[in-house]
Amino acid sequence: MTKESEKFIQDMRVYLITKGVDEKEIDSFLMEAEDHLVEAEKDGKTANDIFGKSPKAYAKELIDSMDRSPQDNRKLIARLIAGVFGIFLVSQFIDGNTSFSLIEIIGYPISTIAWLVALIGALRMSAFHTGVKSFLIVYGIVMVPMIFTVGVTILHIEFGRDVLFLSQPVALTVGGIIIIGLIANFNSLIGLLSSLVLMLILFGAQLLFSLLHLESFAWEIGAYVISVVGLIVMMSFRKQLPKTIIKG
Repeated sequence: MTKESEKFIQDMRVYLITKGVDEKEIDSFLMEAEDHLVEAEKDGKTANDIFGKSPKAYAKELIDSMDRSPQDNRKLIARLIAGVFGIFLVSQFIDGNTSFSLIEIIGYPISTIAWLVALIGALRMSAFHTGVKSFLIVYGIVMVPMIFTVGVTILHIEFGRDVLFLSQPVALTVGGIIIIGLIANFNSLIGLLSSLVLMLILFGAQLLFSLLHLESFAWEIGAYVISVVGLIVMMSFRKQLPKTIIKG
């Protein structure tokens, strides 16, 4: 298929997933769509000729005829919330934080949900867009939970009093278990290789800064920015890969 057709397939997959369409229905439709596109390309036609000039409008019409799986959606959302909160905890442990204030205990779970909503929204809104526009949509949306997270951090620094304490060995053990759990959790969603790359993106810069004792607030924000940019690059790269490679 042409790059245009491949992008249509990948964008359609992302959009349908974020809309809660059953995965089996998505796979069935996309396999059929690929066959149509391959045949159409032999006649010199494009994805726009087959599915219309507005892929998003076509996707919305398609969703009405497809089954949604609320139970599967709830399980997926629960797994994503657990995954994002696990990422937060590991991030805290890497920074050497083994005690938590009430502000953190309340604020960061809310931040976790905000990140999840933002990521789903970013994926949905960036579908069927290319290049700079897609990047700006994703980056603009994820800035909202990032600002909220930074706000919680500032409130904790200024007003927080620790109420929960973990010893260093306990924190290291829990952190290791969480990382293994994160890899297992995301493995079924994006594949083992992508899960390992995701862990590197999420924690690599932060771990490096910690080992180099670059512990100022500016370096902490820098690590967040590097992670966000890494996630955006990973998302863009994954859109260009065939499904067999993504899952491999």
